[in-house]
Amino acid sequence: MATEVRRLVFSHAESTRALAVFGEKYDMHFPEGKIIRAKFAGNAEYEFHSMKQFKSTIHRDYNVEGKPSSVIVTYFDDKTLEHKFFNLTADFVSGALIEYCIANKIMLPKGARKALDVTEFNICLDINYDNETAESKQGGGLLAMEE
Repeated sequence: MATEVRRLVFSHAESTRALAVFGEKYDMHFPEGKIIRAKFAGNAEYEFHSMKQFKSTIHRDYNVEGKPSSVIVTYFDDKTLEHKFFNLTADFVSGALIEYCIANKIMLPKGARKALDVTEFNICLDINYDNETAESKQGGGLLAMEE
């Protein structure tokens, strides 16, 4: 089975917009400014998180891997020069990014596995899609190399 691996890397402006639009659906309001940083939080932040049980239909319909962790998002308001921190679940952030992709016609195969990742500079969505081949249907495994 050939596996396709893709990574969608979202700019700070795209991440800011995705969270704002998705948050409106759940009556959540985010600070003024834009996202300048995101990082995974420790397990303790997730264990006591009020949104821990949050799952939208997008998670089921788009095969999103649940990630039991929080993401701390830092907003910067260039008018007041303030930093504001927001603690969200990884599931909330991945749902926002998937809805952003749908709204902007970014191709996402529904059956592909999707997982959130946060790099030093960006929020990313990793997509893994298994493509069946004739060999995978016949049960063909890896070939052994002869010496």
